[in-house]
Amino acid sequence: MSALKVVFCTDGIAPHQIGGMQKHSRLLIEALSSFDVNLFVIHPHKGVKVFDETLKIQEFAIEGIDKKKNYLKESKAYSKRVYTVLKKLPDDTIIYNQGFAVWYGLKEFSNRVITNPHGLEPFQAISRNDRITSIPFQYIFKKIFKKSRLTVSLGGQLTTILLKILPSNKITILPNAVAEKGEFVFKPRPEKKENIDLFFLARFATNKGIHILMKAIEELNNEGYKNKLSFKLGGKGPLYEKYKNESLPENVKLLGFVSDEELDIIYQNSDVFVFPTLFEGMPTVVLEAMSNYLPVIVSDTGATCELVDNENGFVIKPDSVESLKKAIKKYYLLSADEKNRMSYNSFNKCMTNFTWNRVAQKHLDVFKALNNGLAIKSDSLN
Repeated sequence: MSALKVVFCTDGIAPHQIGGMQKHSRLLIEALSSFDVNLFVIHPHKGVKVFDETLKIQEFAIEGIDKKKNYLKESKAYSKRVYTVLKKLPDDTIIYNQGFAVWYGLKEFSNRVITNPHGLEPFQAISRNDRITSIPFQYIFKKIFKKSRLTVSLGGQLTTILLKILPSNKITILPNAVAEKGEFVFKPRPEKKENIDLFFLARFATNKGIHILMKAIEELNNEGYKNKLSFKLGGKGPLYEKYKNESLPENVKLLGFVSDEELDIIYQNSDVFVFPTLFEGMPTVVLEAMSNYLPVIVSDTGATCELVDNENGFVIKPDSVESLKKAIKKYYLLSADEKNRMSYNSFNKCMTNFTWNRVAQKHLDVFKALNNGLAIKSDSLN
């Protein structure tokens, strides 16, 4: 029997193009290269060898998207160039579609296309303007989903969204992941520590809930927690200058851009990661916090409930200052043993379920089932 063949179709590969989907493409493809599978990649990086030659990944570089022009029109044109390459590949090749990369001519390959829309952001728009802007994206995605053999959900509420569009046998759950990490020397919390350090890392934008966090800090300080809680906020974005120019409380420190080296130190010196986001896919930043032994306080949105439960943190209501405050107070009141247990549970859950090697194996199982014409099973689908 010939080796399984899979082609990844993407509009970019990190670090040549920055973005969550582009980083996902690189890390998943590299993880899959250790298995017995022939890998092809269609990408827009002409004149560049994206992957190490020892990985034996066959690359097809095509003209990319002109970001100065209409994104959807450019995506459709890009998908036509992808189509030209797909027509030249063996007709038993599994096609992994990142976003809109496989759109034109999709019907010709529909029985072997897996589409990964990642965070389903167009289906989670909050403001009226965002909902209006999302309408054409929703329309196109729905057409792509219905023509694909499978559409990937990261889990949680994203599955609920997809079940409104597709039957369960056309959905498969494949999570995000982080690199496997050796155990650094974890410092247990001292029994009498009276101050806890909370860490937030995200783009300073409304959808990440930065305004919810700031309001919660203000109210907690007024309730007597000012000397009990310290907040470090990493990241930049459209709201960064606004908060930078404000007179912030003494227990709040804006870090701006944080390098990987700085990030490791901050994780190791923090007690809990807080992320009151308004909508998400499966946030890598939460996985990274878990891989650094941090309990997590996160909004119940996207696939966050796949990552966090009462064993390793708190899941809060989105857009709720009161819910965030309640979770922070609960964590503060835990004993040192309870906090340490949450820390270990975060690390173990991440390393057991969400490393790239494990997630690559889950992808491979789906590819094989699809290649053999078997039903795709997912215990998480209702």
